[in-house]
Amino acid sequence: MSQESREEERRYEEAGRDEAKILDSRVLNDPVPVLKPKAAVTATPDDSVLDVVKEMASKHCSCALIVEDEQLVGIFTERDALTRVLSEGRDASGLTMREVMTPDPERLVLGDTLGFALHKMSVGSFRNLPIVDDRGLPAGVVSQQDGVKYLVGFFPSEIISQPPHSFEQRPPRSQYGG
Repeated sequence: MSQESREEERRYEEAGRDEAKILDSRVLNDPVPVLKPKAAVTATPDDSVLDVVKEMASKHCSCALIVEDEQLVGIFTERDALTRVLSEGRDASGLTMREVMTPDPERLVLGDTLGFALHKMSVGSFRNLPIVDDRGLPAGVVSQQDGVKYLVGFFPSEIISQPPHSFEQRPPRSQYGG
């Protein structure tokens, strides 16, 4: 082990994760719950797409977990609303989740690591991943944004102090980016 590695190890242990955040690869071994999974909008396969989308909008959620007999059977995302409903000109009030959800979605378990979650999201191009407990019951959902916020928390002053490089780099005027 190099002197620099030993010094970094010593600082990491002295500081403790809660007192001072020092970013190194060990952060990727943190369990998924460090991302503070959100409670998800849940629906059944027979619920109307329109009703579920309205609930997603009212709760500012970008996905809904589709549950049957307490088990996760599907996921429905904003992307699904665009690509499987709106772009095809389908009537959301006449569709059920069963017709447009992604069945048997990829998922995380509470013991999975941050690194595993980020890798799975990156490779699969997933914006959201459901989390299930050891019985397969939905325990929440994490998003790419949750991962980015967590990692940014390790260098808040470095992120905040970034100078703008052009007039185009203004904060969004709304949560929709417009």
